[in-house]
Amino acid sequence: MERQVKRTLEVAPSSDPWRKTIRQCVQSLESFGKEIDADQHRLGVTASGPSHGLEVLRSLAAYAAAQKGVDDLLRILPGLGQEHRRVWKHLADTVRDVLAEGEAAPEQELVELSAFRIARRLVVQIEPTEQASPRYSYLCAALNDRVLAADTRHDAAVVYRMIEAMAQEWGPRAGVIDAAMLRTALRARGVALRGDPPASLQRAGASHRVHVVGELEPTDALRFEVHPAFEMGGAPHAVLPPYIARSASVDNELRREVAEAADGSRLVMVVGGSSTGKTRSCWEAVRAELPNWKIVHPLAPDRPTALLHALQEDVLQPRTVLWLNEANLYLLVKDHAAQVSAGLQDLLTNQQRGPVLVLGTMWPSFWEKLTECSVEDDDHLASGMGAVGQLADLAVTVRMPAAFSAQELVRAEAVVNSDPRLTLARTRAASGRIAQFLAGAPHLWRRYEQSEGAACAILHAAMDARRCGHGPLLSESFLRVACEGYVDDSTWHSLEEDWFASHLAKLLRPHRQLPGPLMRHRPRPYEPPTDSPLYQLADFLDEKSRATREKEHPAPSLWAAAAAHSRTDADTRELAQAARRLGVVSCEQLYLKAAECGDVSVLRWFTRRLIDLRRFERAEQIIEGHCLGGFLLGELSAALGLAGHYKEAERLARRAYEVSGNRNGQRSLAHHLLTLGMRHSAARIYSWAADTGDPVAAHWLTAYHEAHGDRIAAERLAHTALTEYGSPSAALALAQLRVTAGASDDAQRLCRRIAGHGHTDALVAFARERSNHRDYPTATCFYSAAAAAKHPKALEWMSWHREGQGHHQHAEDLAHAAAAAGNSHALHGLAQLRFFNGDIHDAERLNHAAALAGSASAREWLIRRGLQR
Repeated sequence: MERQVKRTLEVAPSSDPWRKTIRQCVQSLESFGKEIDADQHRLGVTASGPSHGLEVLRSLAAYAAAQKGVDDLLRILPGLGQEHRRVWKHLADTVRDVLAEGEAAPEQELVELSAFRIARRLVVQIEPTEQASPRYSYLCAALNDRVLAADTRHDAAVVYRMIEAMAQEWGPRAGVIDAAMLRTALRARGVALRGDPPASLQRAGASHRVHVVGELEPTDALRFEVHPAFEMGGAPHAVLPPYIARSASVDNELRREVAEAADGSRLVMVVGGSSTGKTRSCWEAVRAELPNWKIVHPLAPDRPTALLHALQEDVLQPRTVLWLNEANLYLLVKDHAAQVSAGLQDLLTNQQRGPVLVLGTMWPSFWEKLTECSVEDDDHLASGMGAVGQLADLAVTVRMPAAFSAQELVRAEAVVNSDPRLTLARTRAASGRIAQFLAGAPHLWRRYEQSEGAACAILHAAMDARRCGHGPLLSESFLRVACEGYVDDSTWHSLEEDWFASHLAKLLRPHRQLPGPLMRHRPRPYEPPTDSPLYQLADFLDEKSRATREKEHPAPSLWAAAAAHSRTDADTRELAQAARRLGVVSCEQLYLKAAECGDVSVLRWFTRRLIDLRRFERAEQIIEGHCLGGFLLGELSAALGLAGHYKEAERLARRAYEVSGNRNGQRSLAHHLLTLGMRHSAARIYSWAADTGDPVAAHWLTAYHEAHGDRIAAERLAHTALTEYGSPSAALALAQLRVTAGASDDAQRLCRRIAGHGHTDALVAFARERSNHRDYPTATCFYSAAAAAKHPKALEWMSWHREGQGHHQHAEDLAHAAAAAGNSHALHGLAQLRFFNGDIHDAERLNHAAALAGSASAREWLIRRGLQR
């Protein structure tokens, strides 16, 4: 059963859960192929509402299951009523959309056939909305044990009902709802969750400074992260040089979007490279268009946390500008991506909280990540990218060009001549890149290119740390350890004792009042203290180095520094993920530290690499020491078996089953022994596995004992698997072997036992499979046992089979029994056989009986022959 469980499932092409369900059904059609049509797999859907649509879907599935082909279903569809036709249309339309996702528009015939194959195998289970789930008590206990903080004022039952209400609200709508979004919604309702920041930190982060835009001074621009311009000798100049207007496609569009925020909340994102004037343009637009609005710039204790506090504590009142400079530091932070995006989406779409303006800036590379909703090999972040992608869809983007055009500079000649800094920038800046020149970008790049020895090593360590995912703040202890691997041997031996401090001081030295390649970070009074000074790489060098050092592999010392001196757990996890993407095996301590910080996936990857490198002993130590589960133990067992360490492989296979019930190790080991011809050893492994209820082992051992003449042992194994573990596969295989050997009575006895334990569906499925392979004796044996248990499909097959043997009365009795069991098609099919054999009277009589039993096909046959209106 390929089951899909949805809390709510609205049967409509516009419903995302419905589209997702049908997409999974189409994938199942492709995966199982003819097995779906052979009744070996079913497609299950469990949902609680809207119940009317689900009931019609279930009824349509029942009608489809009773038809031989799609043409039969389409013939009876008009007589089923408007609701059934509507649901069929929604099903077919959605299948068409799904099939068209990967190729050109599919043919109508393929669409209808695929929809029919899904419908006839669909099992719809409707759970009453008002009825408490049988797992209610377990889920409440899990909420208390794993989710709710000890000091929350809501008990588990209340939170459970909150989640149910939100599931009903979110279920039918398009979009991705992930755990982080759910946590954000619960926090907004006052639920304290495990993993939330301590109350003291929340109070510290809640001290947001709210300003009125019109009351800000020009010097306040620096507090909103507008780049300062370099200083020149002579008379003092204003903090910011006069503003050079951009083209109409930039300034006019930006100011229009900013002004229109008064009519409704909006998100405006200015996208451009580093030091191109993005923040300055936003500053000028807000001051010009919204002077009476308030403005909030969340920064401490860190940007995402400060923003979440602002969203949850009603800091953002109507007519407020939310200033998100370098918005990637809010939206693409692993632990906060979904929470921040969901909070902002609620702020923008909730009319009672507006109007507000969310104004942000971002580099193009980060904007592409955000809009494409993909982060390579980063499952944890990808799980929150649904909310980020939805937020990006709400954004209005303004593209900031890298340079001023010649026409813009001609129009701004008077402005340029009014300030010597602008005049100098126009003279010396390459290709109109005045904003970059004013921010000191050329000088920064020149300082980087001219740096040598230890200074260059420090910069390379900082650049690689940032491009590998470390946050913007780098500790001194981190830089000290990380840069050592970037110093070549000749330089290393000539360094003085205080080499790090002296070269770091050179990189911190400002130029004309502009920061150097590295800048010291001064913590705010309410930020938590740090053990080591913090530094930040100039953002221009940060952006530039992502391209220039893209193909450079980080030095091993970077991973050592990450393991010992990463500032936050998030930094550790990011760098461990980067090491994994690069395939680094020599940083075990980093992977262990990342697992301690909450990212076990990298440690699992590292363990698999150890297995590939045949470092089996260390792999086992890590799996056991960090409780990585039986699945990895099973993989290790399989690898040991392939390497010829059979005793160790068997020991670990048993251990894997003890830990988590995982059988991969024992099955892989037994299979490998079989390929080597070691059947006796394989039988020992399978014997132990069968004793623990493994149906695969029981199946193989049954055939093994039967082939060696031990019929009693074979039957005992099949009986145990059937009665104690509920698996009929061994008994089915044994019955097939007995039929092949001519022991039909034994086979019939086994099949009756299978049917007696409620596995008639398995008998019918296996019988159909044997019939498809033209093994009619086995098929007849299985169908006969299922028919004796009143299985409607088996009764139908046996009816037609007896008809072909000339037992006409017995065939008719079986067809009537099938109709009584709900399969009216058996009577219609038998009538068709007699009609084609020329017995018109019997065909009419049987079709009348089939029509009375509910067969639409029989009713249509009678209408076509004028025997019924």
